[in-house]
Amino acid sequence: MTLGNPLVSIGLPVWNGERFVARALAALAAQDYEPLEVVVSDNGSSDDTEEICRTFVAADSRFRYYRSDENRGAAWNFVRVFSLSRGEYFKWAAHDDLCAPEFVRVCAAVLGASGGDVVLCYPSTALIDVDDRTVGEFEDGLALDEPAPHQRLARLLGRGIEYHPIFGLIRRKALAATQVMGAYVAADIVTLAELALMGRFAEVPERLFLRRYHDGTSVRANPDAADRATWFDPSRRWRSPMPASRLAVELTRAVSRSSLPGPERVRCAGVVARHWIVPRWRDMGGETKRVLLAAGPRTRAP
Repeated sequence: MTLGNPLVSIGLPVWNGERFVARALAALAAQDYEPLEVVVSDNGSSDDTEEICRTFVAADSRFRYYRSDENRGAAWNFVRVFSLSRGEYFKWAAHDDLCAPEFVRVCAAVLGASGGDVVLCYPSTALIDVDDRTVGEFEDGLALDEPAPHQRLARLLGRGIEYHPIFGLIRRKALAATQVMGAYVAADIVTLAELALMGRFAEVPERLFLRRYHDGTSVRANPDAADRATWFDPSRRWRSPMPASRLAVELTRAVSRSSLPGPERVRCAGVVARHWIVPRWRDMGGETKRVLLAAGPRTRAP
């Protein structure tokens, strides 16, 4: 850890989050771990998000607030909070979720005791409603403790559900060696895949991550593929996005640019084929067909 820098940084990207952001920030302020900083990046909110965030900054020197003059997309904002942070360990926080007070302390202890082979630590998940009441539990099952990278990658891609570990505590050095967050749908899966190629994931059994499901979540608010792609990157015109195909390409690229020995890269490429490409070949074929139809018939030159 560099002298004067906090050991743990929490980055909270937000856009028009006035409904829940005060509760999320209060939960981060209540973390029982020091030293800590919270970096908030506001993606040009038009509601009361700025006022709420500035209230926390004024009351707590651990908080820093940055505001963009326009909405540059979720991917840009996720990268921004990381680039503005300084900690040896880093955590993303969603503006509508909550963290139990011991979240950071417990996960930091695991990372500190692991000797470096654990690159990410996340706690188990509880589900909450709009009134912060616990309404269920979620089994993530992504404690990737297998010794070989291809084994960890197979477990990650084989789950095919939520990827809550993206909100865990991550070694900064490892995250900096990834794409951080790509500007395409479900880029967090690729980020986790890159991390899994580097080291193990540890799961804390206590349910310290409180995931809120509501009508305003990114997936529910953007059910259409084009809308979801725009949420990640509004600077592009996403007429016919190809999320399944794009992820197949990006996962393959993640394997090829890794520093793994050649034979292990081959094994990992096989995992991507078996656990991602083959189960989704119909989806990718449908995406290709839609793009070709949207392009219309070609006209031959005379």
